[in-house]
Amino acid sequence: MDIKDLMQQSKDAPDHQIKTLVDATAKINQDFKEEALADQAKASGGKYGYIDIARTPINPDLYYLVESEIAQKALLIPFFRLGAKLRVAISDPNKAETLSLLKDLTDKGFELQLNLASSEGILKALELFHTAQNAFKSNLKTTINESELEAYQKEIENLAKLTEKIGLSSAKEGLNLLELGAIKTGASDIHFQPQEKSTLVRFRIDGILQNVSELSPEIYKQVAQQIKYEAGMKLNVINIPQDGRLSFMVNERKIDVRISTIPTEFGETIVMRILDSGKKFASFEELGFSERDLKKLKEISDLSQGMILVTGPTGSGKTTSLYSMLNLYNTPERKIITLEDPIEYHLMRIVQSQISEKSGYTFAKGLESVLRQDPDVVMIGEIRDIDTANTALQAALTGHVMLSTLHTNSAIESIPRLINMGLEAYMIAPALDTLMAQRLVRQFCPHCKKQEAISETEQKYFAEKLAEATLITKESYPTPTELPVAVGCEVCNHTGYLGRIVVAEVFRADDEFKDLIVQKKSLLELTKYAQSKGMTTMEQDGIVKASQGLTSLEEIKRVTS
Repeated sequence: MDIKDLMQQSKDAPDHQIKTLVDATAKINQDFKEEALADQAKASGGKYGYIDIARTPINPDLYYLVESEIAQKALLIPFFRLGAKLRVAISDPNKAETLSLLKDLTDKGFELQLNLASSEGILKALELFHTAQNAFKSNLKTTINESELEAYQKEIENLAKLTEKIGLSSAKEGLNLLELGAIKTGASDIHFQPQEKSTLVRFRIDGILQNVSELSPEIYKQVAQQIKYEAGMKLNVINIPQDGRLSFMVNERKIDVRISTIPTEFGETIVMRILDSGKKFASFEELGFSERDLKKLKEISDLSQGMILVTGPTGSGKTTSLYSMLNLYNTPERKIITLEDPIEYHLMRIVQSQISEKSGYTFAKGLESVLRQDPDVVMIGEIRDIDTANTALQAALTGHVMLSTLHTNSAIESIPRLINMGLEAYMIAPALDTLMAQRLVRQFCPHCKKQEAISETEQKYFAEKLAEATLITKESYPTPTELPVAVGCEVCNHTGYLGRIVVAEVFRADDEFKDLIVQKKSLLELTKYAQSKGMTTMEQDGIVKASQGLTSLEEIKRVTS
């Protein structure tokens, strides 16, 4: 039966039969189009294949390679992938939107094989494509609620079960599962470490790496490709380091992730740094600063000019402390500008600028531009070179409050570090106001800690160390006879610790200290003077906090030794 026969039958047919005839007519027309496309593909001399895309099953992992709205405009859909090789169906090879999307996929490292398909077939296939993407986005926003996160916390203890669950998921779902786990457990990083027969997955929780799962080489390869795709990295490059970024949503809150890869003997090792830009930053009180140091830090909120330096290694909470300082300065009458890499928290009334080393927008160049914006307070994420340091000092001497970080082991070591960078002592001294060094130690989990008596040896140790702190601070610290011990429960993932507090040394430079800098006194002499004026070391601050039952002696020794 041809179309003419169908049209003749439709003249006297009832409504339900007419619908059937119309559907049959549409199918015949579609079949004609598919046959014409198949002939066109053959005539291309092997340049294009042909695919009846509406009848082709598509792996759900491919739904996330392009946004469905963009795919609809381009009339393009990916339908098969093997590593970096990707087969896509297109309707019109000359369509501008199609060419643009093909270029984007090629730039991401995909090797493309093009197949012709009808526009009707592509649109029909994209209906599932669109539905799957929307379902995922909706699920991502609603999945992370307290009850399900509680369940995840218990599930993470069973590493075999977690590994099995990731193995049964698509690459996208497996990555999502790990991201959700990192958010729930408060992890700052996710580490993927390939070994000879498997890949170890670890979370850095409260500064300590903890094993979470082991992935087979096949599963890790898929997850790694998914990470690199989402981070805008080249999929076909595995022999040189790469950096990228991705983001996902948690209950309407955007989570940014910084990605770093390096090649190793058994494959690419990947580290994902979790940057929760919507997370409320802690105040100095919440961070655990002592009353003595809190008083000093609150005094600087009235500062009109001068440099404040926070020192410590990566992961010691320097940025959080800087944000807490910014919060003290954040009043309607002040203009505050920050230069950051990356921006970790978003603050009201503050101008925040993202450094881009690849584009030539460095801390040094950015600072020069910022000072032309008439700021009262400027925060620089890190002083990395002589140009940035020199400009920062000049700004601190000309009516600006400058906040920044350095990588040194102690607060007073900032002085020789700046001199070694090439700055003159007579420039550093008048610009400097406050020096601070800090570390983060894990605090006992309040849900499972228990008190136990300590030995006479431990009591003697505490007595000696607390006596040293007393000489400096003129405060009384009783020697403990019993202290908490870490037990472990479901809430703290059986570590015995939950959250972290700071141990710090804070010193405000007075005129006599500045004279010592100009005289180029040794680090030892500068430190002795700071202690004579009441500055406790990080170790002493930690010993006091351990004696108060906030953390353990082992933690203090781990981070300050």
